[in-house]
Amino acid sequence: MNTLHRGSIVVGVDEVSLAGQAVRWAGEQAALEGRRILLVRAESPVTTGWSTHAMDVPLGTFTSQRRHGEELLGRAHDHVHAVAPDVEVEQLFDVTDPRTLILRSAEGAHLVALGSRGRGPLLSHLLGSVGVGVARRARCPVVVHRPSHPGRVHAGVVVAVDATEDAIPVLEFGFHQASLRGLPLRVVHYVMDPRSALVGVPMVGDLSAQLEEDELAVSEAMAGMRERYPDVRATVRSTPGLAEHDVATAATRADLLVVGTHQRPAADRLLVGSVSTAVLEHATCPVAVVPVRSS
Repeated sequence: MNTLHRGSIVVGVDEVSLAGQAVRWAGEQAALEGRRILLVRAESPVTTGWSTHAMDVPLGTFTSQRRHGEELLGRAHDHVHAVAPDVEVEQLFDVTDPRTLILRSAEGAHLVALGSRGRGPLLSHLLGSVGVGVARRARCPVVVHRPSHPGRVHAGVVVAVDATEDAIPVLEFGFHQASLRGLPLRVVHYVMDPRSALVGVPMVGDLSAQLEEDELAVSEAMAGMRERYPDVRATVRSTPGLAEHDVATAATRADLLVVGTHQRPAADRLLVGSVSTAVLEHATCPVAVVPVRSS
């Protein structure tokens, strides 16, 4: 990433982000935080097959791709200007894989904003998802917007955390967003019965001791945040359950749902699962995925 772009808000531009709230949200965010916007558009290479010596590329393809990409970038620029006329906006176009360009642009970025087609878990698994792929690998928070979300609903920010030190960067991001936008904040924590993990569904049992211990840990992590953000009205709830199943439902009417992700190798993710991936596939509200250091 160019040093001039460091600290910028990177926005992945496509028809979905333009039709939904992703570009507008990024413009508002940039204005609230005094940051630049970097609009990025990637057009995947198009080929018709292989000739004897190289790929066959239809004549005029690169020209038409660039024209289309620049047209989308121009529209995105107009969207940002409409909500944040004083925000500095830069544009970047390339013919490459979208994830590659976004991740490259995200090096040193403040955060990334993307739109989502909301294709569901099966198609996301089979075809891949730019949002999931970027969120797993980006070193900054990634905010993914749903195409059907109405935008501001003022129901507040929901933060899903575990009872470890990994909760701190996730809470920090959630409190900061709630403070910036004058929204209430709700922290949810799920205490998992080990039997639930084995059978894949929540089970009822006596988890009172674990609940009490986890509530104390989460409350201690929140204490510092309450001091730093006294303007944020925050509540916390701990309950038995599986975060992968319940978090998206808990945030149905939220302005933003914030979760953390451990950037483990792919093999580890397959073994332990990923709350952030499940939330990105099922949530109906915007989702912010905050990277945390893997233990």
